[in-house]
Amino acid sequence: MSTMELLQPVDNAFRDLFDLRGNWFFAFDKGKDKTYETGVARQMSVPVPAALQDLFVSPEERTYCGTMWYERSVFVPKRWLGSDVFLRFDGIGSRAVVYVNGMEVGRPEGAFVTSTLNVTRQLRYGEDNRIVVKVNNELSAYSLPAGQVITSPKGRRINQPNFSYDVPSGIYGNVTLYTVPTTRLTDVAIQTVELSTEQAVVQYMAHVQGNCLVTATLRDREGRIVATGVGGNAKLVVENPQIWTIGEGYLYTLELEVSRLGKQHDMYALRIGIRTVAIESGNFTLNGTVIRLKGQQFTGNVNQLTVNPIQAKQRLLQVLATGGNCIFSNGQPLSPEILQLADECGVLVVAEMPAAGLQAKDLQQGEANFSKSDIKSRLLDTHKNTIDFLITRDKNHPSIVSWSLLYNPLTMMKDDEAYYKEIAETAIQSDWEHRPLALTVKQPLSQIWTGNLNSYSLLLLSAWSNQWQMDGEVLQSLMYKELVEWQAKQSERALAVLLGPEFSSLNSVGTGNTSMSTSYVANREQSEKVKILLAMLSSMPNVQGQFLQNGVVGLDETIMQSWK
Repeated sequence: MSTMELLQPVDNAFRDLFDLRGNWFFAFDKGKDKTYETGVARQMSVPVPAALQDLFVSPEERTYCGTMWYERSVFVPKRWLGSDVFLRFDGIGSRAVVYVNGMEVGRPEGAFVTSTLNVTRQLRYGEDNRIVVKVNNELSAYSLPAGQVITSPKGRRINQPNFSYDVPSGIYGNVTLYTVPTTRLTDVAIQTVELSTEQAVVQYMAHVQGNCLVTATLRDREGRIVATGVGGNAKLVVENPQIWTIGEGYLYTLELEVSRLGKQHDMYALRIGIRTVAIESGNFTLNGTVIRLKGQQFTGNVNQLTVNPIQAKQRLLQVLATGGNCIFSNGQPLSPEILQLADECGVLVVAEMPAAGLQAKDLQQGEANFSKSDIKSRLLDTHKNTIDFLITRDKNHPSIVSWSLLYNPLTMMKDDEAYYKEIAETAIQSDWEHRPLALTVKQPLSQIWTGNLNSYSLLLLSAWSNQWQMDGEVLQSLMYKELVEWQAKQSERALAVLLGPEFSSLNSVGTGNTSMSTSYVANREQSEKVKILLAMLSSMPNVQGQFLQNGVVGLDETIMQSWK
């Protein structure tokens, strides 16, 4: 799989696609002795995309741990001959073997990455073609995110994660079969290099396959041409630009044409936003203006892992309506569909890597986790590849303002420094725009070797998530003392404080299913606590973000009063 083939599939004069969403034949392989490569038993079908957890009712099926099979047939027309054909999966949890007409075409791995497989030679043109996917969802200590498989007293295998969220199982993302010309655009990177209200300069860098010429046309929302460019690396000058900002997700359309000897071979269009983002002297700036991030955790609906675009857009608009401007996801990447909606709505995104639960097998108390030999030899390359992959895929979304590379790492000692440096260097090399790098950390500053922070300008502090049941004034005092120490010793870093428990233990908070016996007491206690903490954080010069976890996002009125 090449990271250079991650442009979203499109349908135009040079490219075709078949959307393979819909019913697929499905079978559990509970005995691990089935051979369905040439066809799945016709006893059950399931919709794709859909996480296994959203499909079934019984615990044995919802939490099934092992191998499962999917099958779908698709007719491929003869006109596709001469093009390269790819099969794209936008989400398989956690690894798979893919067969086309009984022939293996690839082995995607990684629960939150997109997979593109070249199937040009395995297809039968002018005929039906059978696609079979063998999926295994078992967690591993050396995958991202990390966990293990345990066996229950009754012999049932169960995934046991080292982190606090569910990994979707099965084919939970869109599936697309699509063509691209042999001479084509394979990737493009965009960045705004100069910006004022009078003029913007947007630079693009195109990657192509074949000896060809690239020409660029930038159009506004109404389709009017506002700038043109020639060559694979050029600058577009836009007069009186419409600037992408919070709540105003103005998107231009960049059209790239690929030609050779006067003949056009390919065309690709993508929507871009003109904006800049930076952290300077501990201040977060958007388009040159200092702002504070007001974030809410975005993980879809309660107990639902499959993306629903309608509900996702409604949730983004609710974030804006309560005075928020940002979303985060507590250690799990957001899907391309959600990122596109955030672009359109003008909602900022802290894009997170699935680097959660990373733990050496022989870690002892007092040791540095990321200096252990198995972490360095078996996990570091996977971590770096995942960072490179997700940044390459998502780099052109204007909504993304930071890349968060690690979620609640176990240790931040001096011996860990090389690991933190290597993953940061990977992100810097992958992102042409060089957006700020972030970490989510639970350790107080006194337990952090500050050399680990050299490449990171935004820190998401989650230390108080486990102390949320404390009295509000006591929690405020603890938080204030720690933040003052950060200000005194690390004033050049922007901080975002995570408020609330990772998961609410109160049925009345955030679910919409309130209990009359608990909702008033619970909501009033939470409301008062959130109110005094938000007021205190607003007065701290180094706190550039207030991030509300799912345990407190039901308090819309309180949040609106504080954030408006």
